Amino acid sequence: MTLTVCDPRRLLEMPRLYTWLMTAIGADAGMRRFARDILRARPGDRVLDLGCGPGRLCAHLPGAAYTGVDIDETYLAQARSRYAASGARFEHWDLSGDCPPLRAQTFDLIVACGLLHHLPDPQARGVFRFGGEHLRPGGRLVTLDCVAGERQHPLSRLLVSLDRGRFVRAEREYMDLARGAFEQVEASIHRDLLRIPYCHAVLVCAKPIAAGHSSVGHSAGEAS
Repeated sequence: MTLTVCDPRRLLEMPRLYTWLMTAIGADAGMRRFARDILRARPGDRVLDLGCGPGRLCAHLPGAAYTGVDIDETYLAQARSRYAASGARFEHWDLSGDCPPLRAQTFDLIVACGLLHHLPDPQARGVFRFGGEHLRPGGRLVTLDCVAGERQHPLSRLLVSLDRGRFVRAEREYMDLARGAFEQVEASIHRDLLRIPYCHAVLVCAKPIAAGHSSVGHSAGEAS
């Protein structure tokens, strides 16, 4: 679905308006629960946030070594202004090319919130390949996206249909993309991350611990 010049969804491309709307529908509280119950980053963990937008996740990962990347310089400017004192880093990257600052880095946790449903299959698979290459042994790639499904509240189904993302998928379709790069993939559906009826699919993709390495593992959170 292509957005036209007068499409009201274009208003969400304005960082301040987007941030206000996310707060109004309870997205900050949902992000806090997502970080606490599913991400469970430990102090000192190296965390990469793909498609970080204005950096909303950063506030919920205290003690982590956080790096956010996004294609939108306006969002990045807002994130740098808001979180400069925290030591967080924000880099420009459109996911389709190389990102020199990340080229040789590995991470304990890579997160993609609301990213995959904006990407066609080839680019979405690239996200999972990137995760497999840049995670440390025992690390996890966690994704969160709106999901298309049969057992949805009518309002949830309507809101998903109006989403700016053109590639909203069913839970199984998200899992199929992940399994091209990961053998260990867990999926869960969450219906309580916003104040309004809405369904999210969460994938937790784990990189195996190689022989001779040790790491404290994490498991997927319980579905609501």
